[in-house]
Amino acid sequence: MKTTFNHILFLLLVVILLVACNQKPKYSNANKYAGLQDSIQTWIVNAELIGAEILIVENEELVIHEAYGWSDLESGDKLKKGSIWTVMSMTKPFTATAILMLIEDGVIKLDDPITDFFKNFNGDKRITIQHLLAQSSGDDGSYGNGGHNVLNFNSLDGWIEDWANQQSEGKFGEFAYSNFNYGALAYIVEQVSKMPVEAFIQERIIKPMNLKNTHVRFAPDSSWAGLVSSRSQWNEPTNAYEKSWSNDEPQSWKFFTGALGLWMSAEDYATFMQMWMNEGQINGVQFLEKSTVEEGLKIQSNAYGEKLFGHGYGWFIDEEPLIFRYGGSAGGVGIGYPEKETIVIYLTHCSGGKHKNKFQDELDRIWFPNDN
Repeated sequence: MKTTFNHILFLLLVVILLVACNQKPKYSNANKYAGLQDSIQTWIVNAELIGAEILIVENEELVIHEAYGWSDLESGDKLKKGSIWTVMSMTKPFTATAILMLIEDGVIKLDDPITDFFKNFNGDKRITIQHLLAQSSGDDGSYGNGGHNVLNFNSLDGWIEDWANQQSEGKFGEFAYSNFNYGALAYIVEQVSKMPVEAFIQERIIKPMNLKNTHVRFAPDSSWAGLVSSRSQWNEPTNAYEKSWSNDEPQSWKFFTGALGLWMSAEDYATFMQMWMNEGQINGVQFLEKSTVEEGLKIQSNAYGEKLFGHGYGWFIDEEPLIFRYGGSAGGVGIGYPEKETIVIYLTHCSGGKHKNKFQDELDRIWFPNDN
């Protein structure tokens, strides 16, 4: 009897061992990012960062998803995975996607002049939709602090029509970053779709992409408000972060601008980026044609005097190898590296400081060890 029992036990252990050996270990490629994770912890200890959530996907498989630090430093609330973040300018690729969809629908064209949509446009009449997408309209940010005057307006129409009455001192056809370019694109979406730009993005992108934790407006009584962290701003004179906003307050802008406005999770942003990585397709749905994505991920205007860096349609682009990315003033960034089939999402509530640049430098050391 004892022999039979031992024999059965031995066979059971063999089966367990075989199953374990054939299972793919969870987060099997995470080790190469261990130094990056250690660095984030160090920044938090050194008060260079309050908290951050990172998500890394390789070949559409999760490699890392972790949260570090605090959601709110004063209360001592720990940051949790699955938080919802104001992604600020990381909204722009969604607006670009909306415009590209309308181009594929045949209702507008890349070379449509801005004067088709603004009757009293006082800027350069040569500006087209393509120039707005590529941030090469010539708007140099001299008016309205590049669009940061958005807080002074109650509607997208009021904000953008006020800008359209101005004349930029920038140079047409050259890269210059301005929120107004993407505000104008949002305005065009509304004009041609006959619906608010946020409703268009909801119906054509958020819902069919099944982005369950993506929202176009925050309110303190939102059911998901508790998943949103307080925000802090780096104060250079004091060399420290100071709280600038709490989730018991309304958002500071009064309307969805197209240049900023989305609130979303790291998982949802990774899904959106995966659509671009997959030549316009995700979950069996073709959101953009392959040719559209290819053009969007090319440099359409070189930036900051760099030959291999610039702006595409909704994304900043590095060439050789291709990397597409966008960051936001809240401190986050999304990075896609098609050659490695890798997406990195870094979201935080710490505006300013050096942590975001340090994060991207750490990634470069991992991805391009021979260049460092």
